[in-house]
Amino acid sequence: MGKNTNKPLTSFSDPSLDTSTIAFLNQSTHQLMNVVSDSATQIGKILYDAQKKLASFHNNGAFAKWIEYIGFSRTSAYNYINRYVAVQNLDSSKEIQAFESLPKSLTYDISKPSADPELTKKVLNGDIKTHKEYKALEAKLKQREQELADRDETIANQQAELEDNRKVQLELNKRNSELSKQQPEQKVITKTVTKEVPVKPDDYDEIKAKIAELKEQSAKDKENIEYYKRELKAAERIHKNTNSYDKLQEQELKRKKRQAEINGYSTSLKINDWIPELQKLSQEDIDEMGEQAQKNLQKRLELLQHSIDRLSSMLGGRRVIEGEYQS
Repeated sequence: MGKNTNKPLTSFSDPSLDTSTIAFLNQSTHQLMNVVSDSATQIGKILYDAQKKLASFHNNGAFAKWIEYIGFSRTSAYNYINRYVAVQNLDSSKEIQAFESLPKSLTYDISKPSADPELTKKVLNGDIKTHKEYKALEAKLKQREQELADRDETIANQQAELEDNRKVQLELNKRNSELSKQQPEQKVITKTVTKEVPVKPDDYDEIKAKIAELKEQSAKDKENIEYYKRELKAAERIHKNTNSYDKLQEQELKRKKRQAEINGYSTSLKINDWIPELQKLSQEDIDEMGEQAQKNLQKRLELLQHSIDRLSSMLGGRRVIEGEYQS
């Protein structure tokens, strides 16, 4: 009888028997299952009460000795106890009836303190009917939890590494800043003797401050790019493991958004790379260029200005269609 209660029973059928006899046998099956189920609950209560009684005898192993004496293994005894406790915690007679109608092996699974509440709910609702189904979903859930834990650990390690790199970069920037403050005084002393010192433009300090600001923003952009790359990879892994169409759509939108974020920060970094090069050019450099070089530079500056105007307009909320702005 113990073996048969570990699998769900369907209605009994035999062509050699009449309808009333088959109905009688199916009713008998139901009664037997109820008896087995009730006995499991009663056994669990007896073991539970004994465990509580012996709990006052600290660390002497009295309960383990007793269950061994009466022929129970530790696993079997705790399965019965967990099952009894689970029944006491059910909210309604409907849930108790659903629980008691389950195969014994399945009731042991959902009675464990470590059982996942979501899977337990699915069992009681009838979404999971067999021990095999439960174990498959439990394994899948544990794998997903492990993947998320691994991802969190990887992100934490990367964030710690980024923080260390940021501190090193800040220290280097501080030293470079101190050195740059000392250099102008040395240049003035040497150049006053050899040649005329060029006059700084009126907006020299403003440009210098903006370049420093751009360098700081570049560092932040690099960190953001790494962050969104990690998030993108995580979204792609979840995308592969998700069967729901709505979840797939949601993950795809998140993936596209993160890819767009990466593209935006990458473009900003590229712009930062060539801005200092343009700032280095002086009037003297322009005058010394050949005519063809000046034309090439002028042509590219015009294309650059067109691109700047186009991007500025889009950032301002206007759409650009075939070269024209549209509010």
